[in-house]
Amino acid sequence: MRLRKILTFIVNLIKRILGMSIRVPRPNKYADLTNEIDSDDLLEGLLGFGLFAEKLPNFLTSKPFYDWYITNSKPKFENKGKDYVRYENMRHINVPRLLAIPNPFAYANLCNSLSDYWDKLKNQLVVNVKNQKFKVSRIHLRKLKDKKHLFEMNYKNYDKDGSPEQKIIIGKRYCVEADISNCFPSIYSHSVPWALVGKETAKINKDDDRQWYNILDKFIRNTKNEETNGLLIGPHASNLISEIILTKIDYSLCEKNYQYIRNIDDYKCFVQSDEEAEQFLLDLSTELKDYELYLNNKKTLINQLPQASISEWVNKISNFDLGSEKDEDDKIVLELKRLRALIDTAIELMLKENNSAIINYTLKIISTKNLKKHAYRYYIDTVHHLLLLYPYLTSIVDEYVFEPFDLAPLKIKKISGDLYDVGIEKRFYEACSYSVYWALKYEFKLDKDILNDSLKSNDCIFLTLGFLYCKKYRESSALKEYKKKAKELAKTDFDRFWIFLYRVLPQPNLSGDYKRIKKDKISFIKPEFDV
Repeated sequence: MRLRKILTFIVNLIKRILGMSIRVPRPNKYADLTNEIDSDDLLEGLLGFGLFAEKLPNFLTSKPFYDWYITNSKPKFENKGKDYVRYENMRHINVPRLLAIPNPFAYANLCNSLSDYWDKLKNQLVVNVKNQKFKVSRIHLRKLKDKKHLFEMNYKNYDKDGSPEQKIIIGKRYCVEADISNCFPSIYSHSVPWALVGKETAKINKDDDRQWYNILDKFIRNTKNEETNGLLIGPHASNLISEIILTKIDYSLCEKNYQYIRNIDDYKCFVQSDEEAEQFLLDLSTELKDYELYLNNKKTLINQLPQASISEWVNKISNFDLGSEKDEDDKIVLELKRLRALIDTAIELMLKENNSAIINYTLKIISTKNLKKHAYRYYIDTVHHLLLLYPYLTSIVDEYVFEPFDLAPLKIKKISGDLYDVGIEKRFYEACSYSVYWALKYEFKLDKDILNDSLKSNDCIFLTLGFLYCKKYRESSALKEYKKKAKELAKTDFDRFWIFLYRVLPQPNLSGDYKRIKKDKISFIKPEFDV
């Protein structure tokens, strides 16, 4: 006790002498969250739960493959470039984005390599963020509560992430908004070694296949047919690889004392003058060019402060007066008049902003409410109408409309049938895929020519779901046609259709590692969809 008093006296004396308070440095939150992940966590998260993009119909799983991989002592698969499945997903601006599902063996090699070198990679990431006064990167791999996957696009945790924007904005007059043009498709695989060991060292050793960073580079290329340009959009490994480069750029920008936040490839920097705003863009552009990346000039903005911390449309929707009536579960009871006004406001804002994410946000809010009888009928019909106009909503209506409001299968069938027709008319096969997925999940039949439509589409996910649908309803002649199609595709495009071909073809028609895991009855289809 006496010693403690003496130490306290000395500390207080030093404070008075220096005329300043002694502060204990705050730990860097990015480093903390990264250090929570060990190599086993990384492999399980990326391979067992990060192979398939979140935007896909939720009928696929890589967990059985991961379990098999671990049980068989992490076998080394062919170290060769492989093609991948393409999948068009509609974005909130009603423009499709190309997602990818890599060859499972090339992806396993990559994930295992990332796991093997995780200590080196983790140390580099920690070094890259050591000069940050706050967590610059807002969306990155981390452990998630009660979940095995390590990445979610919209995950936020205020306690761990903080909210630096309101502090760094103090004293600033301008906000610079910028993003990287086609970020993932533009990332050069050789730039990963540049970020890890420096461009000079990497170029000197570029032909040395024994170097760990070159081994990693090779496995990255193998997931994209040996191409050096582009990371696949969808697999969670790509989000880790991009951070290796982008946090390196962050380090250089933070050395110049810029105060900004980054959401993957979107930057928001707060500055005191026009000149500083222009200088940030010049410095950011210079750092990006060192890694063969470029700014998207169409999305570059310099806005004068103050500006609303939340978009105008978010404020208008989230603060909309929904009334005060509540049910026994403390849910707001929403009547028709207020519901109609809310939806009208959302549509008006969507048309003004040309952003269908506004409808998405509104559906999420309504999903937690209790709708009165007339409001319920109006709402379901309105969602039905909007879904056909804005297919971007396709991937969220199950979670935020069908399930929370316990929609009758007959109504889902009607919505699915109409959406299917839109998909066929516009060749938007994601819509068709979701329609068939709902038919499987909610157990109803669609009065559609699913066999011929899916065969003509040459869309891997649509083909796979079509096969599962016909299998469920024992349409033997259709199953023969699917098998015939699979044999044709297997001759030239196996990896581009591997999910469909692996499921449809029997083991004798497969080869290599596909044949091996088929023998062990490994499935990539969730059992409830493969009956």
